[in-house]
Amino acid sequence: MDRDVSGNPGCVVLADDETLVAAIDNGIFSINRSNWSVQRLVEADPIPRLRFNDGKCDEKGRLWVGTMDREESDPLGTLYHCSAEGNLEHAHAGVTVSNGIAWSTNNEELYYIDSPTRCVCAFDFDLGSGQIKDKRELIKFTEEDGFPDGMTTDSEGRLWIAFWGGSKVLCIDPGSGKIEGKIDFPVSKITSCAFGGNDLSQLFVTSARVEINEEEEPLAGRVFVVEPGVTGLESNRYLL
Repeated sequence: MDRDVSGNPGCVVLADDETLVAAIDNGIFSINRSNWSVQRLVEADPIPRLRFNDGKCDEKGRLWVGTMDREESDPLGTLYHCSAEGNLEHAHAGVTVSNGIAWSTNNEELYYIDSPTRCVCAFDFDLGSGQIKDKRELIKFTEEDGFPDGMTTDSEGRLWIAFWGGSKVLCIDPGSGKIEGKIDFPVSKITSCAFGGNDLSQLFVTSARVEINEEEEPLAGRVFVVEPGVTGLESNRYLL
């Protein structure tokens, strides 16, 4: 079922079986799945050039979501986390295109992608307070790789990273930076990935068709499903 939410959704997470939480343009909204009513929970800085992009919940139920410059040129964005009370807190500023967010299996590190930097950075993470500190570059990619976009983690703590302009998803050990797997796709703009299925053994991979020649890439914009031979972790829900 399609539902018009009158904006540009950046991410959607589950709160409970009846409620979705979505970051749309510069607001975070709850959406009732029974009647599709929409209620604004919180609003970010009302800067027209910014909109929310990728988001994900930590184990405490906070929604981590970042903003991006619509022109993708200036570091005007911010990574936030939003509590159950609707408190939106700044976590990291100076972001151009906020994208992939993930955590180590022990919840001691937060992994983060600002796509134009072509790298995955890591922060020390305090699950109790939601504070991050000591940013460091974890993995640096090349122009040939494309731009790292969305990412997820598997049950062994490895990162699965989608590449915009790279036609692939890479599996990387965050400890060593070693590439442990690669999945190629027949489209260039791979946007994100997430584990799903009954036993979380399937990797769902999204793609984009913006500025794509449909004759050259007829499958652009599709969602692909692959079985990478590993299992993922169940997604955390937003705590309303």
